[in-house]
Amino acid sequence: MSADYLTISFIVCIILYLTGAISALATYSKPKVSNFLSNIFSFLAGSLLGISVIIKLLFLKSYNITFDFQNNIPFLNFNFKIDNLSAFFLLITGVVSLIVSIYSFTYMKRFFFKKNVGIFGALYNLFILSMVLLASSNNMLLFLVLWELMSLLSYFLVIYEHEKDEVQKAGRTYIIMTYTGTAFITAAFLLMAYFTKSFELSALSSELIPKGYADLIYVFLLLGFGTKAGIIPMHIWLPYAYTEAPGNVAAIMSAVMKKLSIYGMLRIIYFVLPENAMWWGVLTLIIGTVSAVFGIAYSVASTINIKRLLSYSSIENMGIIFCGMGVMLIARASGNSFLLSLALTAVLLHTLNHALFKSLLFMGAGAIQYITGTRNMEKLGGLIKKMPYAAAFVFVGCLAIAAVPPFNGFASEYIVFQSIINSIVWFVPSRQFPIIILFVIVAACLAITGALVAFSYVKLFGISFLGMPRSPEAENAKEPEKPMLAAMAISALLCMVAGICLKSVIKLIDNVSVELINIKLLAYDWSLSDFMHYPLGNGELSVSTGQIAGLIAVLALIVLAVVLMLRKRTTVQKYNTWDCGFTKLTPKMQYSAIGFSKSVRIVFRGLFKPNRDLVVTEGSGPYFMKKGNYVLSTEKVIEKYLYKPVILAILNFSRKTRYKIQTGSIHVYLMYFFCALVLMLLYYSFAA
Repeated sequence: MSADYLTISFIVCIILYLTGAISALATYSKPKVSNFLSNIFSFLAGSLLGISVIIKLLFLKSYNITFDFQNNIPFLNFNFKIDNLSAFFLLITGVVSLIVSIYSFTYMKRFFFKKNVGIFGALYNLFILSMVLLASSNNMLLFLVLWELMSLLSYFLVIYEHEKDEVQKAGRTYIIMTYTGTAFITAAFLLMAYFTKSFELSALSSELIPKGYADLIYVFLLLGFGTKAGIIPMHIWLPYAYTEAPGNVAAIMSAVMKKLSIYGMLRIIYFVLPENAMWWGVLTLIIGTVSAVFGIAYSVASTINIKRLLSYSSIENMGIIFCGMGVMLIARASGNSFLLSLALTAVLLHTLNHALFKSLLFMGAGAIQYITGTRNMEKLGGLIKKMPYAAAFVFVGCLAIAAVPPFNGFASEYIVFQSIINSIVWFVPSRQFPIIILFVIVAACLAITGALVAFSYVKLFGISFLGMPRSPEAENAKEPEKPMLAAMAISALLCMVAGICLKSVIKLIDNVSVELINIKLLAYDWSLSDFMHYPLGNGELSVSTGQIAGLIAVLALIVLAVVLMLRKRTTVQKYNTWDCGFTKLTPKMQYSAIGFSKSVRIVFRGLFKPNRDLVVTEGSGPYFMKKGNYVLSTEKVIEKYLYKPVILAILNFSRKTRYKIQTGSIHVYLMYFFCALVLMLLYYSFAA
């Protein structure tokens, strides 16, 4: 396929998304038709987008696709440029959107004749289109317009079930935080435009930005893009929004929208800003580590809601990506090209992998809610017998996110650890002990994070799918319909393929790395010996990811064959599960989600500050009670001790100054206008 055809395919992709939005609105009175048209056009557009960017990355590495729409708006040029970095994030957008579109064919049935499915379909297509255009925009003002459009469309999708109070709260929190982040991004872009005298991203020169202002720009970018990424302490919107958003929307927001913050950071760092200072990487590394530990700790210990658990886990994974970005910036500042290539690969690979397994898990959570009507793990259980295919796909997602080989999550987290270990080795000869100690602490924290991730997803899968049903809804559950299963199956397959065919994925990422840093990771001998092969014993022997997968498959077949042979020769007798002397097992005898995570809450009680409340409704006290209500809750420490004091201080200041400024006197208001006019005249006179 030639470059001209690729340009045409991107334009067709835009037209398909617009057609999907318009057709959904035009047929809003017929929900089934509207839902079908909305998703079929987004599926076709996502497929075309994915194929186009793969061709771009593999065969047209050095060719950048550009198209410019003429307009008369000052400074705002509808200028789009798709280079390898843009193509990589467009690949994520296209793949995830086509999978979620398949899933939505069935998922949206729960809203038929209850909500306006046509409006949802229009917002859904426009939301994906805004992200496609954002990743390919080449003008800072256009980027900001599309960023705001993406945020606004996602807000309306989050509050789709706006009649619920908790949904309205989630929407308010999300829109406030996203506009706060946008303010910092706008400030950074204005500073860049002021020094470079241009709004075109490809025309910005890093040599024109003074070092001190470059530091300020990076801090603004970290705060702005970090808010959308959900890193701590700007994360407070994320658990609310992802929990209350429809399952398909949560999947796209977590898998794609958050990743565009990584795109924005990489775009500015490598194409606009000059060589960075060491403290940029140190700050980013610390923030990423704190986000990883706090995010997964809350995921394990403070929630029984599946989607909230996945939301906090998203914070943890973004923390891992920011850790990789911190190592990347430290490597760039210290001049280590190999470490820079390794860390950049880790960032891009985990960005891709997280998009795959987190979209699978959110679709799995949506399927559970679709079938049972609940997200509460305490009301689930035994679903593996009722929906075995869905359980198998969710299990693959749990293995991938828990970094179990040969699934894709293991590969990217392994590279993140390798980048940290290599950083320690790099700084030991120079005896820079503070940064060595920092890397050692980060490695220890990420090791703890990995253990907590496994704990969290054992809780999710074990409580939800194993054991006995805890409610009539779980007892009456059934397998989801074929489109939902097909979408989850595709995601599960990609999680396996991306882990097993790691070398091919790295080759794809290397084409992005060459554009950013002119280095390929696979050009190093280390990458072939340590990256694709994992040493055994004294290091003389090694095993590859493909060999691991083949060994697991062979062992599984052998075990299955042995079981079948023994089953033919013996008589199978079935007995009830041992019931500890009771006449009948009940769901209350099995682990609950709260009980399962109690040990972690004890360890992190200083962080969670758990509150226990026991109310005896029948009986004469806690020792002779017949019936009681035991409630365990945890504090949202950052909200309580950071955001609430700030909000209260702003409200108190506003109340005190309101009566002094808003006097009701027309003379005072005229004085305000006069002072503002004088200040503007003084500013322009000095500027001239």
